[in-house]
Amino acid sequence: MIRAGLVAAGLALAAGCQAQPPEVGGWRRVSDSDLEQQFHFSMLPRAAAAGSRWAVYDAKAGKVVCCLSVEGSEVSETDLQDRFNIPGPWVTDLTNGWNVDAAPYRPHVQVLKVQGALGSYTFKEEREAAGGLLLPADARAVDAKTIELGGARYTVERRDTSLADDDGGVQTYTLKPAGGGAALKVEVPFGTY
Repeated sequence: MIRAGLVAAGLALAAGCQAQPPEVGGWRRVSDSDLEQQFHFSMLPRAAAAGSRWAVYDAKAGKVVCCLSVEGSEVSETDLQDRFNIPGPWVTDLTNGWNVDAAPYRPHVQVLKVQGALGSYTFKEEREAAGGLLLPADARAVDAKTIELGGARYTVERRDTSLADDDGGVQTYTLKPAGGGAALKVEVPFGTY
């Protein structure tokens, strides 16, 4: 009886673990105010472990390219402004301050380092190199609009909308599970500086 209970508990725990949605978010490449240095930053729902690796999704080419690795702990708005000298509109982008009430999540911003194939990758369109969808490093593209994360397939839709007063735009990525369930949403703003 105890053994049957343990097996049932193990199966329930395994099912619960499989039901966890994958960690996805946004990323941005921005310059300092003097346009002398380029930085890559994550925009994730939770802070990622230092050294963790992530892939980017080239929406125009329908490809997943690895890697960006997390350099350290979370970076504050003050750090973005003072330490990195990032212009205000781009700080607002990274923290998704354009959409305070309706954002899918408040981004945790961390510095990323370019590694592997991403270092020499040429995006299908240059503006795609400024940011977009950030995925776990083991993600793969099944076809132009479908990705696989942890063995589950998702259809990727991207909607581009303008910010108020044409101060830039927002890319909204919606990942719909092929097997049904709640969709994952990611917003990546591109304010004008």
